[in-house]
Amino acid sequence: MQALGGNHSAIGADVSNISGNPAGLGFYTRSELSISPMFSTSKNASQYINNTQNASANQLAIGNLGVVFSSKNRNPVRSGGWQGGSFGISYSRQNIFKNTVRFGDRNEFSSMSDFFAEYANQEATGSQQGVVVGDFKNDLYNNGTVFDFPTSMYYYGLVIDPQPGSQIGYPYSGIEAGKTANQNFVSTSTGYTSGWNFAYGANYMNKLYVGVGFSLARMNYTNTKTMNEDFDNAGGVSGFSYTNDLSTNGRGFNLSGGLIYRPNDLLRIGVSVTSPTWFNITESAGQSLQTRLARPFELSQGTFPEYSSDLPDVLRRNGYGINTSSGVNYITGVPDLSVLPFESSYRLRTPTKLTGGVGLFFGKNGFISADAEYVNYTGMKLSSDDQNASQDLRDGYANSLIRSTYRNVVNLKVGGEYRIDKVSLRAGVSYYQDPYKQIAQFNSLDRSRYIFSAGVGYKTDRFYIDAAVTHGQQTTAYSPYILANTNDYASAKIKNQTTNAILTLGTYF
Repeated sequence: MQALGGNHSAIGADVSNISGNPAGLGFYTRSELSISPMFSTSKNASQYINNTQNASANQLAIGNLGVVFSSKNRNPVRSGGWQGGSFGISYSRQNIFKNTVRFGDRNEFSSMSDFFAEYANQEATGSQQGVVVGDFKNDLYNNGTVFDFPTSMYYYGLVIDPQPGSQIGYPYSGIEAGKTANQNFVSTSTGYTSGWNFAYGANYMNKLYVGVGFSLARMNYTNTKTMNEDFDNAGGVSGFSYTNDLSTNGRGFNLSGGLIYRPNDLLRIGVSVTSPTWFNITESAGQSLQTRLARPFELSQGTFPEYSSDLPDVLRRNGYGINTSSGVNYITGVPDLSVLPFESSYRLRTPTKLTGGVGLFFGKNGFISADAEYVNYTGMKLSSDDQNASQDLRDGYANSLIRSTYRNVVNLKVGGEYRIDKVSLRAGVSYYQDPYKQIAQFNSLDRSRYIFSAGVGYKTDRFYIDAAVTHGQQTTAYSPYILANTNDYASAKIKNQTTNAILTLGTYF
């Protein structure tokens, strides 16, 4: 089905029906076993400020593995009523998250340290009002360089600058304010979503085909983002590298059902529905910081970090470079700092999918088919009873963000096959509508995705071989950090091209 633009609602008799429209299993007259290894490559051209950088990532995987057991190879076809059915089991990999994005340029407007400062200011004035520098000190003294709170890491990483003479440090500003930051950002992702799928399809009088399915879903996603900055004409901090790690694992299930009606040999009409996938997800997030100094930082009364007589020894024990000159202590090096990984669990309900399709079959010469797929992204839902989870998850605010950010869409898929004896030539195209509502900053950005596909197959009475190539194109945007003033930060415009090569080997029994 990959070579046909991914449409499957009205075709029937394909292993992919196990995870698509299970009614298609009712077309089987003999059992089948198939495997589909695939090679995927993702290329990104990312424009940030006035510079464009390229990055790519490759992945080899099993796209689909399935078996269909048909009762029709054991029971003769009757003249009326139920003609029998087929049961299928498959493993399918729906999404591959292997991806690399890379961008950077000279930023004369802001630094990521400005984001750190705004975060610290929100803590000082928001729900944690009253947070003082002493709290950062307690974090250092109790936990060393693996802090409980990100603001402590920013403070002792010397990347936020407190108000001189303030006992609470507020308001903070980014380090090296007003200096040009040479920024380089890299994001690497791995992981997948997959499912073990079970389905049954039956045939009524060779006119109506019905099917139901059940899937056990798996989600695995790992992402590492690193922002590296170096300052022109640095006074104290020459630069820093900040890394954000995220690991997500989830298990869930969904249900599916479908119908295909064949009024005559020419026409087939199919509909199918896939329920939301109900996931239980565990997540771990961490941060780390490496700071590079342009000069030693003096440690004395009235300097930053806030001084106490035992501070030099505490810093030295935790890996800081400390030198003493004329009785004055100086920080000459900062160790790698991090925040204790934050772990939480929550529930995710994905969108419902409703698909309708039509197929026109021209005997042994081939067919043309098309699908329209409705996806209700606004029906997604997040929830959690975990006290470690974000308050936004526990109080429902995250769901209001979903409704204000996403919209429901209709995706279109069309494809065809032309047969020459035992050889089949296939082609297709699919259009995935942009699921995001227009945001003021990106009003002109269309995130719709187009996928073009082609393939060839060779089939005998006992086995078949299919080869397919798909090529997808999409433009997205990403901001490495966000500031209160939208004019103070930049976003990258990312043009993605993903190519998949799939080889399917199958046999009948």
